[in-house]
Amino acid sequence: MNRFHYFLVSFLVATTSASHICLETSCSSFNVESDIVLVVDASNAYDQATFEQLRSFLYTFVASLTVSPLDTQVALYAYGSSAQTVASLNDGSSLGSIQAKINTTLKYQGSSERNLFQALSKVQAEVSSMSGLRSADYKKVLVVISGDAWSGNAVIGSSVLTQLKQKFNVILSVGFGLKAVTNLNSQLTQLTTASMNTFFAATPDQLPYVSAWIATLSCPGVQFSTPAPPPTTVPTQSPSVSCPLASLSYDVYLIVDVSNKASAADFAAMKTAIHNFVAPFAFGDLAANFALVTTGIDSQLFFTNFHNGQSRSDVLTAVDGLLQDDVPGQTLNLALNAIQGYLSQPSSASKKVLAYFTSTTAWDVSPTATMSTLKSKYSLSPVAVQWGASASTSDLTNLVGGAACVNTVSNKASAATWLQNKMCSKVFC
Repeated sequence: MNRFHYFLVSFLVATTSASHICLETSCSSFNVESDIVLVVDASNAYDQATFEQLRSFLYTFVASLTVSPLDTQVALYAYGSSAQTVASLNDGSSLGSIQAKINTTLKYQGSSERNLFQALSKVQAEVSSMSGLRSADYKKVLVVISGDAWSGNAVIGSSVLTQLKQKFNVILSVGFGLKAVTNLNSQLTQLTTASMNTFFAATPDQLPYVSAWIATLSCPGVQFSTPAPPPTTVPTQSPSVSCPLASLSYDVYLIVDVSNKASAADFAAMKTAIHNFVAPFAFGDLAANFALVTTGIDSQLFFTNFHNGQSRSDVLTAVDGLLQDDVPGQTLNLALNAIQGYLSQPSSASKKVLAYFTSTTAWDVSPTATMSTLKSKYSLSPVAVQWGASASTSDLTNLVGGAACVNTVSNKASAATWLQNKMCSKVFC
C-alpha cells in the first residue's frame, strides 16, 4: 500500500515510527474494523478555502473505509468558539450518512477561539454504547486535528484527557498547517497515547498521507508502544573531529531519503551513520537541537522535541526507528517546506545547518529554488551526503552551493566525522 508518512508524518507498530507502518502491514483501510472519532479544528487557524479542503479530506477519508455497523463507524466533532457534534457513531455507521454530515452539518466557525477542551468534554460525555460505541472487539480510535494553539481550559493534564485515554485504544493528533507546527509542537504529542502518534501536515496536499496513516493505526493489533529511552551516557566523539561537539549550539535539520533506492543493508548503514553523527552533541535549548524529516514518495516531519527541552534520546529514538519505503520517490521540495515553521521561529542557535542524506536525486520537482530561498531568508547552511551512486553529484553540488559541501559516495563510510568536522569548521557553501 502506498502510504503516507508528510510531512510530516508522521507521517506504526510496536517500536516503529510514524506513518511508514502502512508499508509494513497487510491491513488496508477497507478492512479496518474500528470506531473512529474525529475532532476537527473549525477556527480561523485556516481560512475558509483551506477549511473546505479539510472538509474534502474528511469526505475522501471516510470513503476509503468500509463504513457499516459491522465494519468501521465514524463520529465527527468540531471546535472553535464552541464545540459541535457533527455526527455520532450511530450517524456514521453508513457511508452516505457520514458523508452527508460532513458536507452539510460540519460548519466553519472562523473564530479566534479554539476550545478543544469543550470538544473533548463532549466526546467523553457523548461517545458511549448509547451513541453507537461497540464492544471491545472493535478498536477505539480518537483523532484530533488542530491548526493552531488552543484556548479555553487546559487540555494537557486534565481529567478529561485521562478519561479519554482510558476509553480509546489509540489517540492520534494531526497538526495541520504551519501554525500547528509552530504553536503546537509539544502539545500535540502530549495529547496522544504514545509519543510518536503525532503527524504534522503543513499543506493540504499532504492530507492524503494523513488518511493512510490514520487508517493504518486503526488496523487491529497496530499500535505504538512507548520505546524505552537509550542509556544516557554521553558518547565519546571521534579523535579525528577537530572541535568539542558539545560546545556547538547549532540547529540541525536532518532530511533523510527513505525511498527504496538504497538496499536494505545500505539503508541500515545510513541510519547508523546518522546516529553516530548526532550522538556526541550536547542537547538542549542552549545547545544543539535536531529536527528530522524523511522524504520519499512523501515527506514526514517527526516530533523530536525541537527547542522544547530536546534530549539525546528524543532524536536517536526517532532516527533508529526509521523505516524504508518499498517504492521510489523523492519529494525533497516538500521536505524543505516542512521545516519552514521551525526556521521562522526565534532561535539562540549560532548556526542553522541542513544535512541531506540521499541515494537519489530523482526529485518530483526541483528543490533548488526553495533551497536558495531558505539560504537567503534564514541563513541556512546546507550540506549533502551522497549515500548511493544513483544520486547525482552535480545535482547535489548545485543544490547545496558547492562541491565542498557534498560528501561523495566514495567517502560515505566517514560521513559522520565528515559532517562533524564540517560543523566544527563553520565553513559552508
